[in-house]
Amino acid sequence: MMTLEDLRIALIELDEKRTVRSAQELLANGEAPPESILSTCHNALRVVGERYERQEYFLSALIMAGEIFTRVLNLVEPEVKPILGEKSSGKVVLGTVAGDIHDIGKNMFASSLRAHGFTVVDLGVDVAPQIFLEEIRRSRPDVVGLSGLIVRAFESMKTTVALVKDDEPKSGYRPPIVIGGAIIDSRICRYCGADSWSADAIEGVRICERLVAARAAQNA
Repeated sequence: MMTLEDLRIALIELDEKRTVRSAQELLANGEAPPESILSTCHNALRVVGERYERQEYFLSALIMAGEIFTRVLNLVEPEVKPILGEKSSGKVVLGTVAGDIHDIGKNMFASSLRAHGFTVVDLGVDVAPQIFLEEIRRSRPDVVGLSGLIVRAFESMKTTVALVKDDEPKSGYRPPIVIGGAIIDSRICRYCGADSWSADAIEGVRICERLVAARAAQNA
C-alpha cells in the first residue's frame, strides 16, 4: 500500500510512473485527502528546488518535476471539486511577473488555492504590470498574487505593486498584494511594497484566508 512518503520520494527522484501510481492509489484507497497529496508534492518540489540550487539537479530536473506535478494535479483536482461545493472562499488574481517564465511555484499555489475553495484567475507567466491592473479593474479580486523565481522579477513586482497602488484613487479599490517564490523574503517584500509574502504554497493560502477574513470584518 502506497503512503504519502512513497509519493514524496518518488517525486523527489523524478520517477513519473511511481509518482502517478502513488497518487492514484492514495486517492483510490482514501488513504489521504487531496489537500495532503498536494502538500506532499509541494514539499517534494521544494527538495527538488534545493537540489537544483546546490547544482545536484539541472534545469531539466525542475522542468520534469513540474510536468510530473501537473499529472498529479490533473488526478487530484477532479477529486477536490466535489468537496468544495458552490461557495468560493474568495477570488485571487495570480501570475508570474514580467521577465520571468517560471510557473511551477505559481501552478502549485493556484492548485492549493483551488483546493481550499478559492476562485483563481491565472494570468500565466511573463505578465506585464498593466495586464495585472486591467484584470484587477475587471474582476476586483480579494487578493492579488505575484510570483517570481529570479532576481529580475523583483523590479517587475515593485513596478506592479506601485501601479496598482497608484490606481486606487481613480478606481476606489485596491486588493492586498502577496508576493511569492522560493527566494522571496521579508526584505524583498518591503522593497516591493507588497502587503505580505510567502515562499510556501500552503502558507500562502493561509495568508489569503486571513486577508479575505480581515476585509470581510472591515465591511461587516
